Amino acid sequence: MRNNHHEHENSEHTHSKSCTHKHEHEECSCEKGILENIEEEPESYKKSIYTIIIGLIIFIIGIYINKFTTFQIGSLSSNLISQIILLIEVIIVGKEIITHGIKSLLNKEIKIELLVTIATIGAFLLGDGLEGSILILLFYIAEFIEDLSIDKSKKSISNLIKLSPDKATIKKNGKEIEINIDQVEKDDIVIVKPGDKIPVDGIIINGNTTVNQASITGESLAINKEIGDEVYASTINEEGYIEIKVTKSSNNTIFAKIIDLIKESEEKKAHIDLFIDKFAKYYTPTVVLLAIIIAIIPPLILQQTFNTWIYRALVLLVISCPCALVISTPLSMVSALTAGTKNGIIIKGGEYIEELNNIKAILFDKTGTLTEGKLEIRSIITTPQFKKDEIIKIACSLENKSKHPIAKAFNEYKSKNNINLGNVENFKSISGQGLEGTINNTKYYIGKKELFQFNPEFDKKIQSLQNKNSNNNKTSIILSNEKEILGIISLADKIREKTPNTIKQLQNKNIKTIMLTGDNNEIAANVASLTGLDKYYSNLLPEDKVNITEEMIKEYSNVAMVGDGVNDTPSLARANVGIAMGMEGADAAIETGDIILINDDISKIDYIINLAKKTMNIVKENIILTLTVKGLLIILGICGYVELWEAVLIGDMGLTLIAVGNALRASKFKQKNITIN
Repeated sequence: MRNNHHEHENSEHTHSKSCTHKHEHEECSCEKGILENIEEEPESYKKSIYTIIIGLIIFIIGIYINKFTTFQIGSLSSNLISQIILLIEVIIVGKEIITHGIKSLLNKEIKIELLVTIATIGAFLLGDGLEGSILILLFYIAEFIEDLSIDKSKKSISNLIKLSPDKATIKKNGKEIEINIDQVEKDDIVIVKPGDKIPVDGIIINGNTTVNQASITGESLAINKEIGDEVYASTINEEGYIEIKVTKSSNNTIFAKIIDLIKESEEKKAHIDLFIDKFAKYYTPTVVLLAIIIAIIPPLILQQTFNTWIYRALVLLVISCPCALVISTPLSMVSALTAGTKNGIIIKGGEYIEELNNIKAILFDKTGTLTEGKLEIRSIITTPQFKKDEIIKIACSLENKSKHPIAKAFNEYKSKNNINLGNVENFKSISGQGLEGTINNTKYYIGKKELFQFNPEFDKKIQSLQNKNSNNNKTSIILSNEKEILGIISLADKIREKTPNTIKQLQNKNIKTIMLTGDNNEIAANVASLTGLDKYYSNLLPEDKVNITEEMIKEYSNVAMVGDGVNDTPSLARANVGIAMGMEGADAAIETGDIILINDDISKIDYIINLAKKTMNIVKENIILTLTVKGLLIILGICGYVELWEAVLIGDMGLTLIAVGNALRASKFKQKNITIN
């Protein structure tokens, strides 16, 4: 449950390995945070490449002298000279490896550099400098390729960070002034020309355009924007000149919050990731102990040479490197986070990917989640002496003067149907009841039933019209003049276009779909019927939603909650995974949610569950492959069938690269197109 998740949020990374090819001693790729320093440019690898080339040249010279020449220079034989040359290669290529290995020993830690250092020194002491030199060279190359892979996984996120411009052009005292983005203040007027990136969140006060919002929503299709519409930092103004009134400072924009969430996401490690860390902590010392036993016991019991078994023990040390395990699991999680970001989803940590893989039921808020949270006119029922066109024109004229959310539905209907409004005089808004106003010298009333108590005869006429209305589960607005009822207009919350198909896709995965709503039973039943939900609960207060969430956790064990409002926040926090609708959701819901659907696309829920299942399958594949291959190599190594260079090439470098390549597959996972019925 969520309460248990956060106990790991501040867990420290237990590894601290120096990077073999860096200019300074830094944590190596397999033991440092993958999202660490994502704002920095990837390091130049020229020095590392030069080191590898020089090392290879010296190694080839050493092999040539060792294998193909026989000579004597004073007291120096060709074999001794080749050993000295190979030792020079070890010093050039492995000086940082050896230095850090010795430092870890002084700190009473067992790091892979220490194991490689011991194996290298041991090989030279056994008279096989060739094995020692190839070991250090292959290990250096393995670490180099490993870091290239990590930088590739970080690149898409670091590129995302660079999307927001550093400068903004503001309009001040009739002049255009370019300033740093952190100097832009709320209520400043920012100018954005065609083709420029929008530097801030704000509202258009002049001009209209189309905006590519892919950096925020993951959708590349441009959106039309006009005066009064919101625009967001990092999005691209494709066509028109616009002026924007700033609503948020640069460090509080939606884009800035997305970046902060990405940076924080790695702190919330998956349970399996924490297990791997713990496993690696005990695995390496165990193998070291086994290597010591292999080096000492068999020669004494079997009366064989110590050299043979010391060599096998050195092979075992190299095989014990846990890099493939340690790096592949967090890299799989980061790849999933990257895939989510590309698709307009922010996943706040690897633990939620793991939880999503096990989800058995999803709870949905209704308004703003399954529905758009916007009322639309569904039906117009009139008394015999009035026509629909006539009463809707009166209703739209009155509602056009109102600021109430219901008025938006009438304004949209007016725009779609090109209704010419009448002139309203003596307009009055009656709190909690409705509106009144005069049109062409006739006084009209529109609103709830309570508004019409001034005429006792209206009650029966309203009841008669309501009986004709088959849409009792919708919001009803009554219209009258002073003498008679004109008609009833029914409104309903519009169901999101992708909701029914999303519910069906989830049910195909044997996930139960349940709605929690504060609306009455009739409205809830209608939405449940139209969307195909398995179950619904109506007339709920926020505390009721929490109680039901707890009941569902007892019944299904792993439960997700999807919501957008402040009243959903307690339930989002209580569920195993809280999923918040991002663009239009309340700030409290977004803060509490573990996963944010940036563009409020409900179909992304099916996508992230598929992504979670794919990611966890990759993690399991890597664990099984790594442990199986290392187990076989350990057995073969003890039996004398594995050379030092084979141990590092297969048991370390080969396994790590396969695991890394497999982990990166998650970042390429795309959402399948959903057909709307």
